[in-house]
Amino acid sequence: MHNKFITDLMNLPDLVATDLIQTEEYLVFVADYQKDYVKCPVCGKKADKVHDRKVQMVQDTPLRDKKVAIRLVKKRYSCSHCGKRAIPKRIESITKYSRKTERFKMHLLKQTDSRDYSRVAKEHGLSYTSIQNSVHSKLDALIKEAQLATLDEVEAISIDEFAIKKKHKYAVALTDPINGKLIDILTSRKKDDLIEYFNTWPEKLREQIKYFSMDMWSPYKAVAETVFPNAKIVVDKFHLVTAINNALDKLRKEEQDKQTPANRKKFYKSRLTLLMAGEDLDDDGHQRLIEIFKLSPALEKAWELKEEFRDLLQIPDVKESIEALNHWYENVSQAKLNLFYRAKG
Repeated sequence: MHNKFITDLMNLPDLVATDLIQTEEYLVFVADYQKDYVKCPVCGKKADKVHDRKVQMVQDTPLRDKKVAIRLVKKRYSCSHCGKRAIPKRIESITKYSRKTERFKMHLLKQTDSRDYSRVAKEHGLSYTSIQNSVHSKLDALIKEAQLATLDEVEAISIDEFAIKKKHKYAVALTDPINGKLIDILTSRKKDDLIEYFNTWPEKLREQIKYFSMDMWSPYKAVAETVFPNAKIVVDKFHLVTAINNALDKLRKEEQDKQTPANRKKFYKSRLTLLMAGEDLDDDGHQRLIEIFKLSPALEKAWELKEEFRDLLQIPDVKESIEALNHWYENVSQAKLNLFYRAKG
């Protein structure tokens, strides 16, 4: 059970103190989590079964002319609902892997404002490198906080991956598609890493996001559902082009198999023509399509929908394009073209 007086003296909002050990040089607060559970990143439910424990000593801001340390039993949890194991507990006052509290880093940053690193290091019994790393990490955090403050008006987020190395190593770019601004570049596209990153955003900012634009890589959908509760998930239109062309070609093969040998050749020779942009077709191309459309009204309708979708790409307004895309899916559903509808992902 925690001690209220010692907890108030320690004054870290996400921790409680159970004991205070005093030595000639140190005040050591024995601490535990204020909330002994985490939210499961997979199913979103409460995970309170302890998976493992590890004692960690964390240096804190000096108090009453003594150095201060926090003796924290760090825990990882298991979810009894979905079976996810080894879920770490993240707390605001101590960042991942850090041996110093955030306020101690700020204290060191202020100390180095008017004095050199070597003197501050000597006073606190730390190395020059330790002071340097603490100051730099705190400055990075303050810069990031300032960047987040500029996102107050953001309502939509687009996430796009790009290759940074061979062997399928990907990074992701976060942009504001409405205002055309880059938000951040992340070195990992892993679901857990993305969830951890977005959870550093203030809750108010995450709740104001109305649209989350992504490709059809399924973990992105799980990320959006976990961290952006009010966002409508929209599959990126340019990634859909490939899926729609693949669906159109699959339908062409199905319709081709129904034809006579002579007509099957017509369908096969028209496979590339079907995927071309309508405005790029010459007279021969138009004639080839007319011939196979007479044999397959379903393929004609699918081609028309493919062209309608290409028109959607020309709509500059994000909200208007989303409405048009939803209307396009209604037309696909009414045409009963299941292959096209599944391209939605």
